[in-house]
Amino acid sequence: MKSALFVDFDNVFSQLRQLQPEAAERFASRPTEWLNWLMASLALPEPHEPGARRRLLVRRCYLNPNWYQNYRHAFLRAGFEIVDCPPVTQQGKTSTDIHMVLDVVELLQHEVHYDEFIVFSADADFTPVLRKLRRFDRRTTVLAIGFPSAAYQASADLMIDERVFVREALGLGPAAAEVQAAEMPAVEPGPPAAVVARPATAAELADIATRIWATLEESPQAVTAARLAAHLRQEHPAIMENWNGCGTFKAFFRSLGLSRVVWLSGSGGRLLDASRHDVGDAAPEQDADSPWAGVDGSFALIREVCMLTGAPMLAPAHLRQVIATLAAELAELAGAPFDLAATAQRVSDRCLTDAGLRVRRRDVAFFVRGMQLNGHVFGQGRDDPQTLAERLLHQMLFLCEREQKLLTAAEAEQIRHWVGAADVQAG
Repeated sequence: MKSALFVDFDNVFSQLRQLQPEAAERFASRPTEWLNWLMASLALPEPHEPGARRRLLVRRCYLNPNWYQNYRHAFLRAGFEIVDCPPVTQQGKTSTDIHMVLDVVELLQHEVHYDEFIVFSADADFTPVLRKLRRFDRRTTVLAIGFPSAAYQASADLMIDERVFVREALGLGPAAAEVQAAEMPAVEPGPPAAVVARPATAAELADIATRIWATLEESPQAVTAARLAAHLRQEHPAIMENWNGCGTFKAFFRSLGLSRVVWLSGSGGRLLDASRHDVGDAAPEQDADSPWAGVDGSFALIREVCMLTGAPMLAPAHLRQVIATLAAELAELAGAPFDLAATAQRVSDRCLTDAGLRVRRRDVAFFVRGMQLNGHVFGQGRDDPQTLAERLLHQMLFLCEREQKLLTAAEAEQIRHWVGAADVQAG
């Protein structure tokens, strides 16, 4: 497969730097490593010929020489053509997008038939270009670090997951336990065996929680509680003899404090991530132990917003706990340099120790980055829960507007209540 690669260096580097500074540095200083991953390991967009392999005939990097000149030679050594894109406005705006669009259109008319166009940028301005390439029956692969719009994602044939890129192409990322896939084979009943019940250790509970998250992440549909319970009982018979002292699987599940995972009643119960799995007309239980208690009317709207924007679908009580924990963590680190990855990890750990809430680091990072993109600068004395919630609210309203989701005043109020912000006018 003949491919052409276009890298918006400023966009990718700045977004990676917010996500994980080490990842940004490795992307900029070791392009040969992620290029080899791109050619040897990344799947090809469908359709393609059986046995086809990617050949990068064109490698172009669009770079602001005023800011990133130090990384120029690393890309030259990796075989890139460097297109200098210095600032053209006082605000630092460059002409990268214009250069990239013109080059893409030029190659589209080239005598060499390029099968695949690879774009490294989260700039939604490239959406029309991707659509034009599709009309000409060309494949498109996109790496968009950050918050790419739904239209931009839908216009690409293959989206490179930023977590996969950081983990596999750059050799970094979260602990293996968080990203390891967990298969859920059918459990065949075996002969009964004597089991001595014992309480679970913290490490075992963490492993079980990760197992449940990974199972739902891999499953295309909701997982029945009975099947999941049987699988966990087979893996941890001593702990699950009496469900770690909780008596029932449902009570044990609730005791884990898992964010994002919703329990739906009916047919013995189902577990799902509502932003990914179909819920039909069902809604979470409203009993006192449910984190969704009291918010039945806004569940459908929150689900729609999360599906549109890619936001983690945390229950209101869980999201407010994350924001409160973030504020407490920042208050204790007053004056220290802010690091997104480290802060997200500490908030994740602290939510568990302080409130019994298990929330993934990457979900914390999503909300923190949203606050940053809305203009919040951490460590300048305005890191109280209310200010952080208002920043997040404005970011969510912006993302809805970008996805052309027109919110009524009542819906904006529901989103405000979800994040726990003060009254803020939509728009």
